[in-house]
Amino acid sequence: MREGTSPSPTEKFYQMTKNLKGYFFVLLGATLIGSVGVLVRAIYQYETDPIKVVTYRVIIATLLLFGTFALFNPEKLKIKLKDLPFFALYGFLSVGITYTLFFYAVKYTTIGTAVIFADTYPAWVLFLSLCFLNERLTKQKIVALLLTLCGTLLVAQIHNPSALKFNLRGAVYGLLSGLGLASYTLFGKRATFKYDSGTVVSYALFFGALFLLFFRNPVTLIYSNYPRITWLWIFTLAIVPTIFGYFLYIKGLKHLESSKAVIISTWDVVVALILAYIIFDEKLIPIQILGAIMIFTGILIIKRKEKTEGE
Repeated sequence: MREGTSPSPTEKFYQMTKNLKGYFFVLLGATLIGSVGVLVRAIYQYETDPIKVVTYRVIIATLLLFGTFALFNPEKLKIKLKDLPFFALYGFLSVGITYTLFFYAVKYTTIGTAVIFADTYPAWVLFLSLCFLNERLTKQKIVALLLTLCGTLLVAQIHNPSALKFNLRGAVYGLLSGLGLASYTLFGKRATFKYDSGTVVSYALFFGALFLLFFRNPVTLIYSNYPRITWLWIFTLAIVPTIFGYFLYIKGLKHLESSKAVIISTWDVVVALILAYIIFDEKLIPIQILGAIMIFTGILIIKRKEKTEGE
Protein backbone atom coordinates (compact mmCIF):
# COMPACT_ATOMS: atom_id res chain seq x y z
CA MET A 1 0.00 0.00 0.00
CA ARG A 2 1.38 3.38 -0.98
CA GLU A 3 1.67 6.09 1.64
CA GLY A 4 -1.38 8.33 1.76
CA THR A 5 -3.73 5.79 0.15
CA SER A 6 -6.37 3.65 1.82
CA PRO A 7 -5.80 -0.11 1.96
CA SER A 8 -7.32 -2.22 -0.81
CA PRO A 9 -10.02 -4.83 -0.03
CA THR A 10 -7.40 -7.57 -0.40
CA GLU A 11 -5.08 -5.85 2.09
CA LYS A 12 -7.97 -5.30 4.52
CA PHE A 13 -8.95 -8.98 4.30
CA TYR A 14 -5.34 -10.09 4.86
CA GLN A 15 -4.98 -7.87 7.94
CA MET A 16 -8.30 -9.03 9.35
CA THR A 17 -7.35 -12.68 8.86
CA LYS A 18 -3.97 -12.09 10.47
CA ASN A 19 -5.56 -10.41 13.49
CA LEU A 20 -8.15 -13.18 13.90
CA LYS A 21 -5.39 -15.80 13.90
CA GLY A 22 -3.56 -13.81 16.55
CA TYR A 23 -6.65 -13.52 18.77
CA PHE A 24 -7.37 -17.24 18.40
CA PHE A 25 -3.83 -18.37 19.24
CA VAL A 26 -3.46 -16.06 22.25
CA LEU A 27 -6.90 -16.98 23.62
CA LEU A 28 -6.26 -20.71 23.20
CA GLY A 29 -2.78 -20.36 24.74
CA ALA A 30 -4.23 -18.45 27.71
CA THR A 31 -6.83 -21.20 28.17
CA LEU A 32 -4.08 -23.82 28.46
CA ILE A 33 -1.96 -21.61 30.73
CA GLY A 34 -5.01 -21.23 32.98
CA SER A 35 -4.60 -24.89 33.94
CA VAL A 36 -1.37 -24.15 35.86
CA GLY A 37 -3.17 -23.46 39.15
CA VAL A 38 -5.07 -26.74 39.39
CA LEU A 39 -2.08 -28.79 38.22
CA VAL A 40 0.26 -27.19 40.76
CA ARG A 41 -2.31 -27.67 43.49
CA ALA A 42 -2.48 -31.39 42.65
CA ILE A 43 1.33 -31.66 42.67
CA TYR A 44 1.64 -29.84 46.01
CA GLN A 45 -0.09 -32.76 47.69
CA TYR A 46 3.20 -34.66 47.29
CA GLU A 47 5.81 -31.92 46.74
CA THR A 48 5.60 -28.66 48.69
CA ASP A 49 8.79 -27.04 47.38
CA PRO A 50 7.57 -24.65 44.64
CA ILE A 51 11.05 -23.98 43.19
CA LYS A 52 11.56 -27.72 42.73
CA VAL A 53 8.21 -28.01 40.94
CA VAL A 54 9.07 -25.08 38.66
CA THR A 55 12.49 -26.58 37.92
CA TYR A 56 10.89 -29.90 36.91
CA ARG A 57 8.38 -28.03 34.79
CA VAL A 58 10.97 -26.08 32.84
CA ILE A 59 13.56 -28.88 32.48
CA ILE A 60 11.04 -31.47 31.28
CA ALA A 61 9.49 -29.01 28.82
CA THR A 62 12.98 -28.11 27.50
CA LEU A 63 14.02 -31.74 27.04
CA LEU A 64 10.76 -32.62 25.28
CA LEU A 65 10.98 -29.63 22.93
CA PHE A 66 14.65 -30.11 22.03
CA GLY A 67 14.19 -33.87 21.65
CA THR A 68 11.14 -33.51 19.41
CA PHE A 69 12.72 -30.87 17.18
CA ALA A 70 16.04 -32.74 16.98
CA LEU A 71 14.20 -35.83 15.70
CA PHE A 72 11.57 -34.31 13.44
CA ASN A 73 12.54 -30.72 12.58
CA PRO A 74 16.18 -29.82 13.39
CA GLU A 75 15.83 -26.50 11.56
CA LYS A 76 13.78 -25.20 14.50
CA LEU A 77 16.85 -25.41 16.73
CA LYS A 78 19.05 -23.28 14.52
CA ILE A 79 19.66 -19.73 15.67
CA LYS A 80 22.34 -17.21 14.80
CA LEU A 81 25.30 -17.10 17.15
CA LYS A 82 24.85 -13.35 17.63
CA ASP A 83 21.32 -13.98 18.99
CA LEU A 84 22.49 -16.27 21.80
CA PRO A 85 22.92 -13.39 24.30
CA PHE A 86 19.38 -12.25 23.51
CA PHE A 87 17.91 -15.69 24.21
CA ALA A 88 20.10 -16.11 27.29
CA LEU A 89 18.77 -12.84 28.72
CA TYR A 90 15.24 -13.83 27.70
CA GLY A 91 15.43 -17.17 29.51
CA PHE A 92 17.26 -15.91 32.61
CA LEU A 93 15.02 -12.88 33.10
CA SER A 94 11.61 -13.94 31.78
CA VAL A 95 11.62 -17.57 32.93
CA GLY A 96 14.21 -18.24 35.65
CA ILE A 97 14.24 -14.98 37.60
CA THR A 98 10.53 -14.26 37.13
CA TYR A 99 9.41 -17.65 38.49
CA THR A 100 11.81 -17.32 41.41
CA LEU A 101 10.67 -13.79 42.28
CA PHE A 102 7.02 -14.83 42.26
CA PHE A 103 7.58 -17.64 44.73
CA TYR A 104 9.54 -15.34 47.03
CA ALA A 105 6.62 -12.91 46.83
CA VAL A 106 4.34 -15.73 47.99
CA LYS A 107 6.80 -16.55 50.79
CA TYR A 108 6.69 -13.03 52.25
CA THR A 109 3.01 -12.29 51.58
CA THR A 110 0.21 -14.64 50.45
CA ILE A 111 -0.73 -16.22 47.13
CA GLY A 112 -3.53 -13.68 46.68
CA THR A 113 -1.25 -10.71 47.37
CA ALA A 114 1.50 -12.07 45.14
CA VAL A 115 -0.95 -12.62 42.29
CA ILE A 116 -2.27 -9.07 42.61
CA PHE A 117 1.23 -7.57 42.32
CA ALA A 118 2.34 -9.98 39.57
CA ASP A 119 -0.79 -9.30 37.55
CA THR A 120 0.32 -5.73 36.98
CA TYR A 121 2.21 -7.14 33.96
CA PRO A 122 -0.35 -5.96 31.33
CA ALA A 123 0.24 -2.37 32.48
CA TRP A 124 4.01 -2.89 32.23
CA VAL A 125 3.61 -4.26 28.70
CA LEU A 126 1.35 -1.41 27.62
CA PHE A 127 3.90 1.16 28.83
CA LEU A 128 7.06 -0.60 27.66
CA SER A 129 5.63 -1.47 24.25
CA LEU A 130 5.29 2.27 23.62
CA CYS A 131 8.97 2.76 24.39
CA PHE A 132 10.57 -0.27 22.74
CA LEU A 133 8.12 -1.58 20.11
CA ASN A 134 6.60 1.72 18.93
CA GLU A 135 3.07 0.48 19.55
CA ARG A 136 0.27 3.01 19.87
CA LEU A 137 -1.58 3.86 23.06
CA THR A 138 -5.31 4.10 22.29
CA LYS A 139 -8.44 4.75 24.33
CA GLN A 140 -9.57 1.23 23.55
CA LYS A 141 -6.41 -0.29 25.05
CA ILE A 142 -6.62 1.87 28.17
CA VAL A 143 -10.28 0.94 28.83
CA ALA A 144 -9.60 -2.75 28.16
CA LEU A 145 -6.55 -2.67 30.44
CA LEU A 146 -8.47 -1.06 33.31
CA LEU A 147 -11.32 -3.57 32.97
CA THR A 148 -9.03 -6.62 32.93
CA LEU A 149 -6.88 -5.32 35.80
CA CYS A 150 -9.91 -4.55 37.97
CA GLY A 151 -11.44 -7.89 37.03
CA THR A 152 -8.25 -9.72 38.02
CA LEU A 153 -8.21 -7.92 41.38
CA LEU A 154 -11.81 -8.97 42.06
CA VAL A 155 -11.11 -12.59 41.11
CA ALA A 156 -8.11 -12.52 43.50
CA GLN A 157 -10.51 -11.22 46.20
CA ILE A 158 -8.75 -7.93 46.91
CA HIS A 159 -11.80 -7.04 49.01
CA ASN A 160 -11.04 -9.85 51.46
CA PRO A 161 -8.42 -8.78 54.07
CA SER A 162 -7.95 -12.39 55.24
CA ALA A 163 -6.68 -13.36 51.77
CA LEU A 164 -4.13 -10.56 51.72
CA LYS A 165 -0.98 -9.75 53.64
CA PHE A 166 1.13 -6.71 52.84
CA ASN A 167 4.87 -6.85 53.30
CA LEU A 168 7.25 -4.39 51.62
CA ARG A 169 9.75 -7.05 50.61
CA GLY A 170 6.99 -9.29 49.27
CA ALA A 171 5.43 -6.35 47.41
CA VAL A 172 8.75 -5.56 45.71
CA TYR A 173 9.21 -9.22 44.71
CA GLY A 174 5.64 -9.29 43.40
CA LEU A 175 6.02 -6.13 41.33
CA LEU A 176 9.34 -7.32 39.92
CA SER A 177 7.78 -10.66 38.98
CA GLY A 178 5.09 -8.67 37.14
CA LEU A 179 7.82 -6.81 35.29
CA GLY A 180 9.42 -10.17 34.50
CA LEU A 181 6.14 -11.50 33.11
CA ALA A 182 5.92 -8.39 30.95
CA SER A 183 9.43 -9.07 29.66
CA TYR A 184 8.29 -12.52 28.48
CA THR A 185 5.81 -10.84 26.13
CA LEU A 186 8.19 -8.08 25.01
CA PHE A 187 11.15 -10.40 24.39
CA GLY A 188 8.82 -12.89 22.73
CA LYS A 189 7.41 -10.26 20.38
CA ARG A 190 10.91 -9.15 19.41
CA ALA A 191 12.01 -12.75 18.83
CA THR A 192 9.06 -13.50 16.51
CA PHE A 193 10.43 -10.95 14.04
CA LYS A 194 13.17 -13.47 13.18
CA TYR A 195 12.25 -16.89 14.55
CA ASP A 196 9.43 -19.44 14.66
CA SER A 197 7.37 -19.74 17.85
CA GLY A 198 8.77 -23.19 18.61
CA THR A 199 12.33 -21.89 18.42
CA VAL A 200 11.52 -18.95 20.68
CA VAL A 201 9.87 -21.06 23.39
CA SER A 202 12.59 -23.75 23.23
CA TYR A 203 15.49 -21.37 23.88
CA ALA A 204 13.63 -19.27 26.44
CA LEU A 205 12.95 -22.43 28.46
CA PHE A 206 16.47 -23.79 27.91
CA PHE A 207 18.19 -20.76 29.40
CA GLY A 208 15.54 -20.49 32.10
CA ALA A 209 16.29 -24.10 33.05
CA LEU A 210 20.01 -23.34 33.33
CA PHE A 211 19.25 -20.50 35.72
CA LEU A 212 16.93 -22.61 37.88
CA LEU A 213 19.51 -25.40 38.16
CA PHE A 214 21.76 -22.99 40.08
CA PHE A 215 19.23 -23.19 42.91
CA ARG A 216 18.82 -26.93 42.89
CA ASN A 217 21.15 -29.91 43.23
CA PRO A 218 20.41 -32.03 40.10
CA VAL A 219 20.85 -35.20 42.18
CA THR A 220 17.78 -34.33 44.27
CA LEU A 221 15.77 -33.99 41.06
CA ILE A 222 16.84 -37.40 39.75
CA TYR A 223 16.10 -39.34 42.94
CA SER A 224 12.70 -37.88 43.82
CA ASN A 225 10.36 -40.68 44.85
CA TYR A 226 6.85 -39.60 43.89
CA PRO A 227 3.75 -41.70 43.19
CA ARG A 228 3.04 -42.23 39.49
CA ILE A 229 0.07 -39.87 39.60
CA THR A 230 2.38 -37.04 40.72
CA TRP A 231 4.70 -37.61 37.77
CA LEU A 232 1.62 -37.54 35.54
CA TRP A 233 0.68 -34.11 36.93
CA ILE A 234 4.28 -32.86 36.57
CA PHE A 235 4.52 -33.97 32.93
CA THR A 236 1.08 -32.51 32.22
CA LEU A 237 2.26 -29.22 33.72
CA ALA A 238 5.33 -29.28 31.46
CA ILE A 239 3.40 -30.22 28.33
CA VAL A 240 -0.02 -28.53 28.41
CA PRO A 241 0.51 -24.99 29.78
CA THR A 242 4.28 -24.72 29.42
CA ILE A 243 4.89 -26.12 25.94
CA PHE A 244 1.56 -25.78 24.15
CA GLY A 245 0.25 -22.82 26.14
CA TYR A 246 3.32 -20.64 25.65
CA PHE A 247 3.85 -21.87 22.08
CA LEU A 248 0.36 -20.71 21.12
CA TYR A 249 0.79 -17.43 22.99
CA ILE A 250 4.06 -16.64 21.20
CA LYS A 251 2.50 -17.70 17.90
CA GLY A 252 -0.31 -15.24 18.54
CA LEU A 253 2.23 -12.51 19.28
CA LYS A 254 3.48 -12.90 15.73
CA HIS A 255 0.13 -11.61 14.47
CA LEU A 256 -0.82 -9.11 17.19
CA GLU A 257 0.61 -6.11 18.99
CA SER A 258 2.05 -7.17 22.34
CA SER A 259 -0.17 -4.65 24.15
CA LYS A 260 -3.27 -6.34 22.70
CA ALA A 261 -2.02 -9.88 23.24
CA VAL A 262 -1.24 -9.32 26.92
CA ILE A 263 -4.75 -8.00 27.61
CA ILE A 264 -6.31 -11.04 25.90
CA SER A 265 -3.99 -13.32 27.88
CA THR A 266 -5.71 -12.30 31.13
CA TRP A 267 -8.32 -14.86 30.09
CA ASP A 268 -6.15 -17.40 31.94
CA VAL A 269 -7.43 -15.91 35.23
CA VAL A 270 -11.02 -16.77 34.26
CA VAL A 271 -10.01 -20.28 33.17
CA ALA A 272 -8.20 -20.87 36.47
CA LEU A 273 -11.29 -19.74 38.37
CA ILE A 274 -13.58 -22.08 36.39
CA LEU A 275 -11.24 -25.07 36.72
CA ALA A 276 -10.90 -24.58 40.48
CA TYR A 277 -14.69 -24.54 40.73
CA ILE A 278 -15.13 -27.68 38.59
CA ILE A 279 -12.22 -29.78 39.91
CA PHE A 280 -11.82 -28.69 43.53
CA ASP A 281 -15.39 -27.51 44.12
CA GLU A 282 -14.14 -24.09 45.23
CA LYS A 283 -16.91 -21.67 46.02
CA LEU A 284 -17.52 -18.89 43.53
CA ILE A 285 -18.71 -15.65 45.06
CA PRO A 286 -20.60 -12.95 43.12
CA ILE A 287 -17.69 -10.49 43.17
CA GLN A 288 -15.42 -13.07 41.50
CA ILE A 289 -18.03 -13.68 38.81
CA LEU A 290 -18.21 -9.91 38.30
CA GLY A 291 -14.43 -9.85 37.95
CA ALA A 292 -14.55 -12.61 35.32
CA ILE A 293 -17.21 -10.68 33.39
CA MET A 294 -15.02 -7.55 33.50
CA ILE A 295 -12.06 -9.49 32.11
CA PHE A 296 -14.22 -10.94 29.33
CA THR A 297 -15.57 -7.47 28.52
CA GLY A 298 -12.04 -6.07 28.33
CA ILE A 299 -11.07 -8.80 25.89
CA LEU A 300 -14.13 -8.07 23.73
CA ILE A 301 -13.26 -4.38 23.70
CA ILE A 302 -9.69 -5.03 22.55
CA LYS A 303 -11.10 -7.30 19.84
CA ARG A 304 -13.25 -4.56 18.33
CA LYS A 305 -11.90 -2.72 15.35
CA GLU A 306 -10.45 0.64 16.32
CA LYS A 307 -12.11 2.76 13.68
CA THR A 308 -11.50 6.01 15.49
CA GLU A 309 -7.77 5.29 15.82
CA GLY A 310 -7.39 4.43 12.17
CA GLU A 311 -7.19 0.64 12.22
